[in-house]
Amino acid sequence: MISYIVSCKGKDLKASVEESRPGSYKVVLDGREQTVDFLEPQHDLFSLIIEGKSYEVDVDSCEGSDSLGVNICGYRFEVEVAEEKKRNLHSRMVFGPAGRQEIKSPMAGNVWKVLVREGDQVEAGRLLIILSAMKMENQIKTPIAGVVTSVTASEGGSVAAGDSLCVVEPSA
Repeated sequence: MISYIVSCKGKDLKASVEESRPGSYKVVLDGREQTVDFLEPQHDLFSLIIEGKSYEVDVDSCEGSDSLGVNICGYRFEVEVAEEKKRNLHSRMVFGPAGRQEIKSPMAGNVWKVLVREGDQVEAGRLLIILSAMKMENQIKTPIAGVVTSVTASEGGSVAAGDSLCVVEPSA
């Protein structure tokens, strides 16, 4: 089953589609399940049978875009359809992490340098700590702008992968 987010007229709906047999799909749209028989007689022209009723759907699509123009029963809708996983990943990439960030060591090593103290204001991407592991220096940066509220790493100390190094609270 593939999950999608369908956006139309400023409203997001969750949809999932699963092929039950060739040409027939179980579609769940906004919590309502329906069986849809599907045929594509021409590129971007679809014949659908939903609950025994036939629909001809003409779709204007653009290669590589999630946006579609959908013409059905004399009405035109501008729709955006994106796989839920892809959309969630994109949101995280665009907006980045949010909220309190506990910065953890990505590997076992030694704390070579601590460059911040509690109370320091930091911008996103600021270098916080330098770890030394296998004769390599590893820079640990903050993903958000905010205030350093806790520093648990100490210079010369050792850390294991996943150990907390510091905490950054977002700026208000």
